[in-house]
Amino acid sequence: MDVATRVDDHELSVDVQDTVTEILNSVRVGDAPALATVLRMANRPGGYDGKTSLYVADALTKISREDVAPGTVGGPEYLDDADGLRELEKLGYLTVHDLAYETSSSSYLDEGRSLTAIRVLRPFHTVGVVYRWRRALTGPADEWDIVNRPGMVWPGVYVHGAVGDYRSRDVGLVYAGPPDLDTDALIYAIRDESDVFTCHAVCDRCGADWYADDGSWLFQANRAHADFDYQDARRHDGTTVMCPEPLCVDGRVSFTVG
Repeated sequence: MDVATRVDDHELSVDVQDTVTEILNSVRVGDAPALATVLRMANRPGGYDGKTSLYVADALTKISREDVAPGTVGGPEYLDDADGLRELEKLGYLTVHDLAYETSSSSYLDEGRSLTAIRVLRPFHTVGVVYRWRRALTGPADEWDIVNRPGMVWPGVYVHGAVGDYRSRDVGLVYAGPPDLDTDALIYAIRDESDVFTCHAVCDRCGADWYADDGSWLFQANRAHADFDYQDARRHDGTTVMCPEPLCVDGRVSFTVG
């Protein structure tokens, strides 16, 4: 994992957004602007516009303004803004698979991260509609307009990344491959190539080294005389600290996550 480790008096971590961006770039075959727009409109990280109603139809069904008129029966499916992605799953357009979910408390991430695979099974498109009440505040809307047409979403596997311990923020979405892409392989690739659970500390002078895992700041001695507690580290300088080995006079210890 080619992400710098932050080293400070009260910090030992990697930037979570950098790790997610690196993962998305590693699996990217192409961009996915249409699906990215749909997710933003369907209550995914990035926010949902409460004034816009979202409708979906298959690739062969055109959605016109008359199809989404107030009170229309038999029109396109309405996506509940509680979780539009799950609604799309219920309608059989896609399936959702969790690839990774890691918190900052059990890793060296500065915030939590989540990665999700979205397998689109059949093509679909959506429209965003704004309804307005001019003459009365109850009953059917008086006016309405289609304000957003993200475009066709084609079958394939897409990977979505988000960050945050308590409130998710969107990082990006990429097209990763055809519908039969093995998502289990993606899970193993993320674990192997973006390890955020282990940290290796090495002195540039005496060669002593230590290992820690699961976000712990207590480093177990590998080639060193004793274990090393990062909370006892002294003389921080950039991304290094003074070597704790008793016979090492001017060595500097650097830290690598992953």
